[in-house]
Amino acid sequence: MKSIILATLDYPPQTGGVATYLANLVACFPKGTMHVLAPETKDRAAHEADMRSETPIYRRDMLAKWIRPRWLGAWYWTRWLVKKEKPDLLIVSHLLPMGQIARGFKKKRGIPYAVIVHGMDVALALQSGGAKRKRAKEVLGDAAIVVANSAYSAGLAESAGAPKDKIMIVRPCPSFPSYLTMTPERVAETRQKYGLDPTFTLLTLGRLVARKGFAEAIEAVALLKEKSRTVRLIIAGDGPERQKLQKLVETKGVADRVGFTGKVPDEDVPALMGATDAFVMAPKSIGADVEGFGIVYLEANLMGKPVIGSRAGGVPEAVKDGETGILVEPGDAKAIAAAIERLMDDPTYASLLGEAGRRRVMEEFDWKLQCGPFVNAVMAMGPSPKK
Repeated sequence: MKSIILATLDYPPQTGGVATYLANLVACFPKGTMHVLAPETKDRAAHEADMRSETPIYRRDMLAKWIRPRWLGAWYWTRWLVKKEKPDLLIVSHLLPMGQIARGFKKKRGIPYAVIVHGMDVALALQSGGAKRKRAKEVLGDAAIVVANSAYSAGLAESAGAPKDKIMIVRPCPSFPSYLTMTPERVAETRQKYGLDPTFTLLTLGRLVARKGFAEAIEAVALLKEKSRTVRLIIAGDGPERQKLQKLVETKGVADRVGFTGKVPDEDVPALMGATDAFVMAPKSIGADVEGFGIVYLEANLMGKPVIGSRAGGVPEAVKDGETGILVEPGDAKAIAAAIERLMDDPTYASLLGEAGRRRVMEEFDWKLQCGPFVNAVMAMGPSPKK
């Protein structure tokens, strides 16, 4: 039986696209092959889930508090698990520092490795230049496989030194099943829970950081209010920008039209998408902080909703402009407002976008389908030379 280790700094119950992506990737591998090394958690439910998991999950303190560099904790515990499991392949998530750790094990023990890149990690290495860029090039060059979450991220990896023939694209897929549908009763229950009225309602969801474009969505609502267009925006999620966004809502005079839910339970996300009229998130790139793909667009499409995104990073791969949603230029509140108006004024067009989006997700974005080539490539690899 082949033995594979995934060593990562992101894994459920941590929230976010990367953690979810990795958990689903692990689930694609044959039972008994994978071992996961992930950060410690105080979440009791997570520990109980670990106990039930068919995949062994080792929780360790991956980032040292008093030692520099902090990733020495990740190196120490990866070394411990490598000794314990004697893997045929080591998979790591993020270019640096995890890729650097994996490269060290290849040099000392001959263990091949695959590195998963997400966009921002590569962009950061490219922007930093110097020693970091050099290390990134070495990691990508020595990897057996480089996994990218989008063609955009793959292009970044290639420009950072990844050989093109080593790159495989495994795009994220929705975190809830394609057969899930919202009954009228569930929609009504969700609308009541979140205080949604019959007004045309937009949902935006994610970690509240500047890159996601929440401020521009608020400004778009303010522009529509100036035109006497009634629209409501629900901002789901939490993060460092929340207070700043709430202040912007007050400044723009749209407190009656913009609501903050805080973090939404996972089970409520599809219901909230199904209970609103459209999804909007128009991110922008801020230095190395880029949107590598954007799984939320596919999830909203899966619920039959049209989406509004931006031409930033890998978003155009998640949103097909004029087919499954509308793309605008990053940072353009006026364009967002115009896109919202178009969906409001042409419900037939909005419905067609949502329906086409749902078909596309069901046809193309299945985890087994996306992961298949990568899993097959890994399973076809020979045993580690020093096993």
